[in-house]
Amino acid sequence: MQLVRGTFFGEAERELRTPSFGFAERIALVPDREVPEHMHTSAHFVLVVRGTYVSDARNVRGLCGPSTLIFNPTGTTHRDRFRSDLGRFFTIDVAPAAAAQIEARHPVAMSLTSHDALAVVLKAQRESRAITTFSNMVLEGLGLELVGRLIAPAPHPGRTPPRWLQQTRDAIHDRCTERVTVAELAHEARVHPVHLARAFRQYFHRSPGEYLRRCRIDRVSELLRRSDLPLSHIALITGFADQSQMTKAFRSVTGLTPSMFRFDKTRSVHDTTLTS
Repeated sequence: MQLVRGTFFGEAERELRTPSFGFAERIALVPDREVPEHMHTSAHFVLVVRGTYVSDARNVRGLCGPSTLIFNPTGTTHRDRFRSDLGRFFTIDVAPAAAAQIEARHPVAMSLTSHDALAVVLKAQRESRAITTFSNMVLEGLGLELVGRLIAPAPHPGRTPPRWLQQTRDAIHDRCTERVTVAELAHEARVHPVHLARAFRQYFHRSPGEYLRRCRIDRVSELLRRSDLPLSHIALITGFADQSQMTKAFRSVTGLTPSMFRFDKTRSVHDTTLTS
């Protein structure tokens, strides 16, 4: 049996697609004995979230428990399945261009033991559960970071960011109320998107999408403190589709609604506990 990109033996609870990746948390509904041998036409990652996962793919044979992270290249044939009825897993399917970069270094299935790679996938899982207006850019950046961690060792960062990276950060800050993509920023900086995503994390300790979210929420908080504009108007001038979208994004970062934040105008958005 052949499974096309984004198809797995599990029902997706939440799913979000970016230019280079597909992210989904899934529940395994097909019983162990009913899963046939199959082949995936696209590369993908599988993170075991709950249950006992059985893999017979080359280099990954055996029982896999929660937090196991597996990479399957394009064309992987196996009969991977869950032994229990409560299996839950998180998948990242990879577009051909990004997959080719990984497969040049890792041409066969493997279990990833790198703490850094697992940390990136766990961040992506949390982001996919929240899904706000920034999630598309955040998840694209995290996917590119994951690719970067697998294709080459991380270079040692210098004391200061390179000029192109500082300019990229400034561009995100200046355009935080607009729709910006990692690919656009990389094109303007004349670097590969994987390099941009990886370097941004190294120097600024967050992804480009997370930085954009922080900048836009800062812009909202400033207007809440310094003006009496209606929330619906603040939402529109800061790049949100409507007040509801702004409220969800604001709360995901600060833990407060804009109304709660405005009630105490002496509060700074940086006084709140960040959840992003």
